[in-house]
Amino acid sequence: MDWLLGLLAPSPSRHELLPVIGALAETLLPAEPDRAAAAKNTGDTDLAIFYRISGKQQSGQMQEVIDRIDKNLTPESKKELYLVLTLLTWRIGCLLLCGASALVCSFPFVAPFAELPLTQREIVLQSWATSSIASFRKAFTALKGLIMAVVLTSLDDTHTNPLWPAMGYPGPSIVDPAKVNRKTVDAHKALQAALLPLGKARQQGSSPAQLRDMAAAKGLLVQDVLRPEGKELAEEAGAGLVVKCDAVVVGSGAGAGPCAAQLAAAGLRVVILEKGDFTPNHELSLHEGDALGSMYEKDGLLATEDGNIFIWAGATVGGGTRVNWCVSFRTPEHVRQEWAGEHGLPVFTSERYTHAMDAICQRLGVSEEYQHGKQAQKMTDGMTLLGLRTANMPRNCVSHDCGHCCFGCPTGDKQDMTTTFLADAARNSAKVVTGIYADRIILAAVSPDSLSNGHVSHDLTNGVSSQVGCADLDSNSNHASHAEHARAQQAEGVVAYVGTGTDRIKCVFKASIVVSSAGSINSPALLLRSGITVNGNVGKHLHLHPSAVAPSIFSEREHGKINMWEGPMMTAYSPDAPDWEGSGYGPMVSTPPVHPGLFSAGAPWLTGAAYRDTLAHYSNTVLPCTYVRDKGEGRVTIDKQGYPRVHYQISPFDQKSLWKGLEIDIRAMAAAGAESVSNGGCSPDDTLYLMGDPEEDRPRVNKFINKLHETKYEPYRRAHLSMHQMGSCRMGSSPQTSVTDGQGHCWDVAGLYVADASCFPTASGVNPMITTESIAYMVGQGMASKYRHLAGKRRGPVDIKYEEGKQ
Repeated sequence: MDWLLGLLAPSPSRHELLPVIGALAETLLPAEPDRAAAAKNTGDTDLAIFYRISGKQQSGQMQEVIDRIDKNLTPESKKELYLVLTLLTWRIGCLLLCGASALVCSFPFVAPFAELPLTQREIVLQSWATSSIASFRKAFTALKGLIMAVVLTSLDDTHTNPLWPAMGYPGPSIVDPAKVNRKTVDAHKALQAALLPLGKARQQGSSPAQLRDMAAAKGLLVQDVLRPEGKELAEEAGAGLVVKCDAVVVGSGAGAGPCAAQLAAAGLRVVILEKGDFTPNHELSLHEGDALGSMYEKDGLLATEDGNIFIWAGATVGGGTRVNWCVSFRTPEHVRQEWAGEHGLPVFTSERYTHAMDAICQRLGVSEEYQHGKQAQKMTDGMTLLGLRTANMPRNCVSHDCGHCCFGCPTGDKQDMTTTFLADAARNSAKVVTGIYADRIILAAVSPDSLSNGHVSHDLTNGVSSQVGCADLDSNSNHASHAEHARAQQAEGVVAYVGTGTDRIKCVFKASIVVSSAGSINSPALLLRSGITVNGNVGKHLHLHPSAVAPSIFSEREHGKINMWEGPMMTAYSPDAPDWEGSGYGPMVSTPPVHPGLFSAGAPWLTGAAYRDTLAHYSNTVLPCTYVRDKGEGRVTIDKQGYPRVHYQISPFDQKSLWKGLEIDIRAMAAAGAESVSNGGCSPDDTLYLMGDPEEDRPRVNKFINKLHETKYEPYRRAHLSMHQMGSCRMGSSPQTSVTDGQGHCWDVAGLYVADASCFPTASGVNPMITTESIAYMVGQGMASKYRHLAGKRRGPVDIKYEEGKQ
């Protein structure tokens, strides 16, 4: 198809593509005037509006689809989608993609997609959704997900969506100020006092001199760029801002928080760099579209290179902890044993790591004391009837009573990084720079006479160099070999930018310590942009916990409203499903709260009318989700612009694990009394309608499950989402197989540490937040002890003890 792509370049104007996007939207969700009239006659105004509105009702939404494509997709993905859209605007192109369905009765007997009758357009989309050709399925999945997510998250003048009332979805409610956690208010005051929003300042036209004044006013050691003092780095050339500190931490999420808190408590000058912004609790919109656009990577549209798996990752102050579903599993014992034994990291079975997990869980107030919401209770009921053990997921939320925390916590009861460790760091004078993009790490060669020591630290704040031994986190970890490993380079800071294009300003942060806590997608990208590969290991061994869902509809008359967005989020699971006592690799099953945008993007589409019925049943749908501890691995690379690219395909082993998890989901839902169950596919055979009699349904469910297991896995047959990314800068016992040693210290660069989920030697098999924070806690504790000489008289305590719930 390359010749065709060349022929079509440059693409037609985006405005010319609006009609075809509108036609696709109408086909996906067509108006049903007869049903609208019937609803109106019964006095159900909400339902009448629901059936009257088509997917293309608002032209602004179609423009929003184009804006999201342009802003968030890779050049290759944009080119592919625009090729499809462009072909659909041409008669010959429509014939090529739609076959006989592009034919009409009048001359010239072939019509562009937007001029085809609705019935023919629907046949086209059905053929794409179930095609044996992967490219057609890929196009359908991408267009349907993009368009319907916009349609279901867009807000009208009343700040709601006209489809929501009939779906039973009220949107977020206003939080009573009296219910806001006062400790969180205090924590956010401390954090806001430490914030330096350079990105917003640059957007508002601030000059480099004004940015320097802002930084100095916050107490940062700002170097006069016209009259530099002390050791001047080559990277300082052209910089509008140069800051000297002891440690610079890239990222502000689960890894950054505990690490920065430890360093700051030890008296070090710490600067945290975050490309996102901070939104106080009382300013959170809690609307899905707003949150995705301001708090998630690529507005929630980050995906693997083949487009088969969408990747949700936080891109805001607090990182993923700000928008996750609160699940707070400790590292499972079998995973600790595996990392210690198979990866040469005995620190993970040490008391030191247990202490780290204890400290993290105490600080976050992790608890299993709560009542399930209706969705989780259905899952629990079903698994119990199957004879599976069930348990409550541990969670880091005080109230356990909000389904909107994936868009930020309005009450502050969720103990994310902004209310805990980042606030702790801020109270100890750490600064958080927001709206800034960390481009690369400044590197310098280590002098030959220092190589044998394994580490050289340069205190850039006073020009004094000191050699520091590499004390390990655990006396047995990595066979105490770290101190013997020679590092040929050392980190001297970070080059970052505020603003974009020609308006961007170069900023240099000079530091003895650089900590990459940017997450499993952006940490390897940062290292790769800096020329750090560690024998090709940077970016390798990526794990995604790929997931799939089994939408199940219950009778509202018999079971009432389910309202999956209400109550505690994602609370029930079965410890039997993931095979922890066997291989340790299996599916985790639970029930996350899914809001209309994500629901509509992932829900199966068979016909426009059937899809609308699915939306109408949203409030009485249970959405069991399966994610697997993946044995298969992917890789993060960077493109010519230095942006990360995610390469990943679900391995045959992990495909079988997904089927096993979907089987548990489906059987549990059938046992709990669902009217219909689905394996998430878009074929009519992918949904089973139940009779309501367990004896009659059992053989039908068995046949449905057997067919699933016999089905060959093919991409784009169902929706896949990754909510956990791990392993792309993994820890290990050798630079031949890993990026860092057991203390998070990069094998090739002295003073460079990695403290986030990219450190994981393998997938964790459970939600990774506590493991990430515990590793970062240990890494930070080790660094605080090792580098405390930098603090001088500012030295503080190294071993921080937290009481449960204390802020």
